[in-house]
Amino acid sequence: MNPLSVAGPYVILAVYGGLGSRLASRLDSVYPRLPVRLGLVGLAAGAIFLCEVALEYIVLPADNSMWGIVEYGGVFLLIFTGSLIAAARAGQFRQGVVAGFGIALVASLMFISIILAFFYAFRGTPRQAQVFQAEGNYADYAHSGAQDFNIFIMEDFFGAVFFHSILLPLVGALLGALGGFAGKGLARLTGRMHIKVVDS
Repeated sequence: MNPLSVAGPYVILAVYGGLGSRLASRLDSVYPRLPVRLGLVGLAAGAIFLCEVALEYIVLPADNSMWGIVEYGGVFLLIFTGSLIAAARAGQFRQGVVAGFGIALVASLMFISIILAFFYAFRGTPRQAQVFQAEGNYADYAHSGAQDFNIFIMEDFFGAVFFHSILLPLVGALLGALGGFAGKGLARLTGRMHIKVVDS
């Protein structure tokens, strides 16, 4: 394999480890219980990844494009909802962004663990060959000019680990910002309604 293909995932996972060890305690002191809630919602998002990948190996669809849309749609909805609730409870935009980013980090780690676990568990089996066919791995290999499919597929998986680990937290922060705006607005609206009810 290309050394860069191997190094990338290790570097990004080291960054994840550094973020987790340094930020978790700080988050807990600034936003009590938020890390636990992020972890729970992140695990729920990871469960969506797990169900989708498992169903691919069980059902063996001829084309899993729609499955991927539903899968990521559900994950994005969970990230947005989690950030909205966090921001609404605190009345802070920032907490929505932190929630979205944190949920995405946990979900991304779950995704990495799941796809690699299924890859190694079914490696070389006819069932995995059908999954690769549905995902278009063989077509990608044919157009890549690579000489060895095993090297190609490992570099493809390592590339997925690297880019997914970068892109999902960025999307999570964006969805967290949207949820933060909505949650802060919701907190203000409910606060005003409460004041009106008390005044009346």
